[in-house]
Amino acid sequence: MERFKIFLLTVAVSVQVTSQDSTGEPLIQISKPDITLNPSHAVLYSTETVTLHCEVPEEPPGLQYDWYKDSADLSEHQPNITARGSGKYECKAKKGASESEKSTSYALTLKEPPEPQIRSNWTEAFLGEKVSLQCVIQGVSENWNYMWFKDSSKIVSSGETNIQGNTLTLSVKSSHDGAYMCQAELQGRKVTTAKSKPHLLTFKELPQPKLSIESQWNMFYPTERVTLTCSVDEESNDWGYEWFKNRNLLKEDEDISFPGNTLSISSAKAGHSGQYTCRGKHLTRTSVTTRETEAVQLHIQEPPEPQIRSDWTEAFLGEKVSLQCVIQGVSENWNYMWFKDSSKIVSSGETNIQGNTLTLSVKSSHDGAYMCQAELQGRKVTTAKSKPHLLTVKDITPKPTITRHEWFEFFYTEERVQLKCNMPGVGWEYHWYKDSNLRITNPEFTIDAVSLDDSGYYLCKAQRGDFSVDSEMLQVQVQKSPEPQIRSSWTEAFPGEKVSLQCVIQGVSENWNYMWFKDSSKIVSSGETKIQGNTLTLSVKSSHDGSYLCQAELQGRRVTTAKSKPHLLPVHGSQPTILLQQDPSHPVIYTGEQVKLTCSIQEKTSKWQYLWQKDSQQVNTDNNPIYTIKNATCSQKGEYTCQVRRGEMTYAKSTILTIREPPKPKLSIAPEWNMFYPTEKVTLKCSVDEESNKWVYEWFKNGTRLLKDKDTSFSTNMLSISSAKAGHSGQYTCRGKHLMRTSVTTRETEAVQLHIKGITPKPTITKHEWFELFYTDEKVQLDCNMPGESWEYHWHKDSNPLITNPTHTIDAVSLTDSGNYHCKAQRGDFSVDSETLQVRVQARPPAFLSLETELSDIMTGDMTLRCNVSDGRQWNYTWYMNGQQLNGSSDVLKVTGNEETIKSEFKCKGINTVRPLYSALSDGFIANNILFKRKILLAISGCLVCCIVILIIGCIVLKITRKPEVKETAPEDLFFSMTDSKNQTISPMKEYMDNIPTELEARPPAFLSLETELSDIMTGDMTLRCNVSDGRQWNYTWYMNGQQLNGSSDVLKVTGNEETIKSEFKCKGINTVRPLYSALSDGFIANNILFKRKILLAISGCLVCCIVILIIGCIVLKITRKPEVKETAPEDLFFSMTDSKNQTISPMKEYMDNIPTELEECQEKAVLISDCASAIHEDSVIKDEDTPASEANGLTSFKGL
Repeated sequence: MERFKIFLLTVAVSVQVTSQDSTGEPLIQISKPDITLNPSHAVLYSTETVTLHCEVPEEPPGLQYDWYKDSADLSEHQPNITARGSGKYECKAKKGASESEKSTSYALTLKEPPEPQIRSNWTEAFLGEKVSLQCVIQGVSENWNYMWFKDSSKIVSSGETNIQGNTLTLSVKSSHDGAYMCQAELQGRKVTTAKSKPHLLTFKELPQPKLSIESQWNMFYPTERVTLTCSVDEESNDWGYEWFKNRNLLKEDEDISFPGNTLSISSAKAGHSGQYTCRGKHLTRTSVTTRETEAVQLHIQEPPEPQIRSDWTEAFLGEKVSLQCVIQGVSENWNYMWFKDSSKIVSSGETNIQGNTLTLSVKSSHDGAYMCQAELQGRKVTTAKSKPHLLTVKDITPKPTITRHEWFEFFYTEERVQLKCNMPGVGWEYHWYKDSNLRITNPEFTIDAVSLDDSGYYLCKAQRGDFSVDSEMLQVQVQKSPEPQIRSSWTEAFPGEKVSLQCVIQGVSENWNYMWFKDSSKIVSSGETKIQGNTLTLSVKSSHDGSYLCQAELQGRRVTTAKSKPHLLPVHGSQPTILLQQDPSHPVIYTGEQVKLTCSIQEKTSKWQYLWQKDSQQVNTDNNPIYTIKNATCSQKGEYTCQVRRGEMTYAKSTILTIREPPKPKLSIAPEWNMFYPTEKVTLKCSVDEESNKWVYEWFKNGTRLLKDKDTSFSTNMLSISSAKAGHSGQYTCRGKHLMRTSVTTRETEAVQLHIKGITPKPTITKHEWFELFYTDEKVQLDCNMPGESWEYHWHKDSNPLITNPTHTIDAVSLTDSGNYHCKAQRGDFSVDSETLQVRVQARPPAFLSLETELSDIMTGDMTLRCNVSDGRQWNYTWYMNGQQLNGSSDVLKVTGNEETIKSEFKCKGINTVRPLYSALSDGFIANNILFKRKILLAISGCLVCCIVILIIGCIVLKITRKPEVKETAPEDLFFSMTDSKNQTISPMKEYMDNIPTELEARPPAFLSLETELSDIMTGDMTLRCNVSDGRQWNYTWYMNGQQLNGSSDVLKVTGNEETIKSEFKCKGINTVRPLYSALSDGFIANNILFKRKILLAISGCLVCCIVILIIGCIVLKITRKPEVKETAPEDLFFSMTDSKNQTISPMKEYMDNIPTELEECQEKAVLISDCASAIHEDSVIKDEDTPASEANGLTSFKGL
């Protein structure tokens, strides 16, 4: 309660203090604040940072501020705040208890950044046009920076994509195809708009206009109207056209106009001929112009001049005369007009006009000059008149005239024949005869349905009284409706060719209308299948492949033929496959050879024209597919092109023909020298580098062809002279002859001069510093020389080859170098021996180095060496240590023993003033050998002592550890037994089993024992024996690791390996009477046995090694002992107890003298060691018997080791 009172008191005091503080500060007047804005732009965006400032006039210090947005307190108390979006903002200032009014509310509007739009009329454009896209922000006046994007990648202003202000200008490329967007950034403010909507812009290739002639014919005549049409398939109304003739821009003139997309020639002239092209020019996009079309050839020529053909130059009254109007070389259909003495002839009975033929039944009035003129059917083209043809009419006795109604040269069955006979005057009676047979008497003779029997010669006899006059014979020919035939050389075609098929009715001259069928479907004349007269012309396409038939209908007569036989027209692929072959097909043709180039077409086709070009120049005129060069020259090499033509189609294939001179052979001599001696072998080689195995060679000497003889032979490209003679000298050349191309022969090589000497000299030997007698180590130098080049020098000693060199040098001659020397000069198979030279060599007097060492030297390690040359002359001496010469010339050298001299080699030699100037160098002496021998003797002695001690200790140990009772248990098979395994001694186990009380009869036990011979020890194999010794015959079962093994013998042979060494073996007996089986034997594991064997083998090996080392040491010391050491008192090899001056026999010498005795002792010791080893072996076996059977798993094994 006391604590609560204290708390209330504290609160009261605090309130009082606070009240005093608040009432202690006087109230102040704070002016109404105003809100200002930063930045003060007319339009503010929501992404900008906008700062509002509450500004109090005459602002007193220490003011605090309250901010409100839309009347809600913002909990902001700083004079400056960051605007929180659009709204009405207010603020007031306060200090202590004083506060101002709220400011006038400030309506802040933050707009979202405007969205730009791309304005452009371009949605597609042609390559090369300039396209402008404008980025527009509607209703905004600020300054904006504009960025452009294509497929989300920002565009950088460059030559082809130019950005200026809000405009992107593209010089259109195919890569500009895509979706374009723009984005704006307000200058000076971090305001960025969103990206505009994509504006897709597609770019495409300019269209290719097409040019065609609006006519079914290609040949035009003057005054005709010609129209060419140029068209662009895409947006055809948006294009205007420009016209070109022979690549020059055409302009309108009095004959040429350009209505729409056509070029119109109102009245053609010859000058209008040429190649016409056009191109499109866009009407609204004036910079867009297409490429020119392919050229169309326009031919305009003068109309042909007709000619009158007829044999009639005179006629008699009543005769029939025919005149024919012919236009040569033109296949169009023409209408013909005839004129007599400038008057036009109208076809009538006496002047019949059919086609181009005028037929006259001659009258006197027909006498005159006849001309003809032709008018092209369907076209206002008229030829000039032909030259006049004169016809003279003579008066004669008139004959009856036969008038024919609808007369034809040939009538077809079922047609009507109507004849009328007329004779000038009256009272005539008319009789009709056929083949002299009277048929009817009547002026008219009518056959309503003519048949084949009606064919014949008809005449009419005009008779009046007894007078009659026969008319001319009139032949009526009747035949069946003819069968049309298709004539064409075209039996196949390629696309693009123009093929003509002609429907022919043989022997009939009437005008026929022809119909064509393809695979039974009627063909309608069109641009690609044009029918004119009896001709079908195809502009071949692959669809034209098929079978064609034709049928004819006689003009003006209701006669229709049967269909013709089918005419097959196969259409090949796109173009013929040209095969261009060269015969022979060698890549290189040599000059003089014949070459044939054969051009053929792989497809079955015919009637091609063959043109040959060489390097674009025509070389043949005979239309031959084979071009032959009979005698090739280098000027005829080049590119040969075979052009095949048929109709308007031309194809070509080229090949390169390489022609050059045959290769030039090379002639060389082997060997390469130019001077030879008699009997030498000379070989000349002629070779052609190109195709070397395809040439044979001809040989010439002094310009004459060489033939084979006993000394000269030819083998492939070789000329061999087996034994040279002086007569073989001369200038040799050769040339190559191609084996396969027999007409090819090379030029002869340049001549090679061959010189053969008459006499062969011998080599000469030159001697340098020669003595009759050389001492060893002196230098002998001999030089061998032979006139001529390329000799090889072989040195021989006593007929034995030495070296091959011009100089033979023996730097240090030895006794073995004595002998007879000669040199053999050899080149190729030819050789010459020099005279023999004798070299005699005598040995230098030897220098002997001996060791003279006293007892004191042994203790100090010093040595006294003596050098002696005993040839009776006075000598000085030079000493060497490790090859380095020492000072002094005495015969004695004192050497102080140290680390360097002990390991150094010492030598000496004698020096004299007359030959020999020095003796032979003595043998080297190294003191280290002596120490080494001492160490050997000490090591051998120590080894012998150790072996003896080991033997003694081993024998003692075996003696102590040997137990007498083991001998009674016959353990002969524990390691290996020297007795027969069949000697069944009683084992301790059996004695134990015999003493078991009779109340409990146990199964007879099975005993497993190891019987191992010496060979088994070496191989690791084992022999196990199982025995049940109850007096009965037993079979046995064996087990390894519990698994039963095959076999029932009492002996098991086990091969030693990783598995069997670690395996446990057991056995038991099997019987046919009770007990049926014995107890299972104890287990046996071989691992312990191998360990014991290794120990015994190691001890035995150690003993044998000691004995061998002892014997080898004795032999080595005996062999390495030098005899001369005895003369120089070498008794101090080990140590000497006498003074060095008192040359007594040293212990080492005594030892060496007694070597035979010691060897005998060594042999006796070896026997002793061997006996001891046997004893140790037996003791080790006996020691195993000390281990009880229970500890050895039931086996008397090596458990104790």
